[in-house]
Amino acid sequence: MQSKPDEVLMEAEKLWLAGDAEKARDAFARAQQLYREANDRGGEGQALMLLGDLELRQGDMDKAQDCYVKARCCFAPEGDQHDQGAILARLGELAHRRGDTGEARNCYESARDLLHAAGDNSGEAHCLKRLGHIERDEGHHDTARDLYRQARNLYQRAGDGLGEAHTLRALAGVLRTLGQPDRARLALEQSLDLLRGQGDILGEAGVLTALAQLLRSMSQRDEARIRFEEAKEMHVRAGNLRGEAEILLELARLEAAEAPDTARQHYERAAELHARMGAQDMRQKLLKELADKLG
Repeated sequence: MQSKPDEVLMEAEKLWLAGDAEKARDAFARAQQLYREANDRGGEGQALMLLGDLELRQGDMDKAQDCYVKARCCFAPEGDQHDQGAILARLGELAHRRGDTGEARNCYESARDLLHAAGDNSGEAHCLKRLGHIERDEGHHDTARDLYRQARNLYQRAGDGLGEAHTLRALAGVLRTLGQPDRARLALEQSLDLLRGQGDILGEAGVLTALAQLLRSMSQRDEARIRFEEAKEMHVRAGNLRGEAEILLELARLEAAEAPDTARQHYERAAELHARMGAQDMRQKLLKELADKLG
């Protein structure tokens, strides 16, 4: 039988998944208070960690950090390596977003050690992937490649297909930069295989887009067109107007030289979508590009 704090925490998670951030925030705070009154430090830390995740998703990094630091204090006396590692990984993400790569690297490496000790392969893989992002952003593509490969192996061991798929997409990016397009293509195709049927529509659309861009750079225009069209349909299914508009622009530029009438339709549709989103500046920019390229 669930305790009252557990019930409130579960309700908070349901509200968040339903998109009601304000009610979810209040429920997480209420769960935290109930755990504190029950002297359940681990439960209080979980509530604070999830509240921090919500604040981070809402774009408030200061509130997120405050929640994570408090959660870490709750977990410390419990000695739970998994929870402490999870909090350090989140603090690493915050540091990276703020541009403090030194602190981010320290947090991720400490989190990795704790998660490794806890036997959490997926959590350890997440830290390796994030360390790979840091190395990639600093231009150390060989190091990033090796970290992504280590992360992929751990995700495989954990049976975490989504984690593996997103790592493969990151790996493909550095392989392309390193001048290995065939290996990059293989990584993206493997990522697609893992994502299909997982329900991550936007993730799948992102990989399709990356694959189409790679194929275009390899002068495989017909295949690139097919992949762009598939990505567009994914965005349409998800109701993601911005994503649909971005793919339409990719298609317009792809078709401009050989199929100007089709390209014009794509430009006009993309401009219309930006107008619907209230992005009038982007609409005008697209119409100007249309006029410049196609008259």
